[in-house]
Amino acid sequence: MTIHNHGAAASGFKSETEMAGVVRSKGHTILKTKKDFKKNGVDMWGTRYHKPPKHWCQKTKTGRQRRFVADGFIPLQNRGIIIEQKNSNKHGTTEEKVFYDLEKIRLGVYGNKHDLWYVFTGKACQEIEAYKEFQMQAKAEKLPVKIIFGWEAFKKELENINGGE
Repeated sequence: MTIHNHGAAASGFKSETEMAGVVRSKGHTILKTKKDFKKNGVDMWGTRYHKPPKHWCQKTKTGRQRRFVADGFIPLQNRGIIIEQKNSNKHGTTEEKVFYDLEKIRLGVYGNKHDLWYVFTGKACQEIEAYKEFQMQAKAEKLPVKIIFGWEAFKKELENINGGE
């Protein structure tokens, strides 16, 4: 049983589990755990784990490598898809965090070896202005990210990669 310190963590766990189920239902593999990556022979660095830009602090107080952790990775034949998901059933602090994510994309945190998808899900995702602004800014700057709103659109995108691997 997973223990969470706050409702957002529990909500995030639930939505990530749902996301993984959707990916699998469309015939794809999603890697989330060390065991998943090892079993599939995929390095977690550059797929699930991502280093901060060189000019940002690289180490934690204890000397370990800092990392950003993506929500999942879909391995494909030639490339993979790094998945970042934001689930919003109501308005909250997650909304503003996307602007920090925008900066990470600008600075190349996710690299260019794999595709990057930001998937906005949940009852409120379509009406959150910060998500629309994230999309508008990413498009204006031609940033390497596909932005998807809603479970149905996510399912369609997953179906579309079947022929494009």
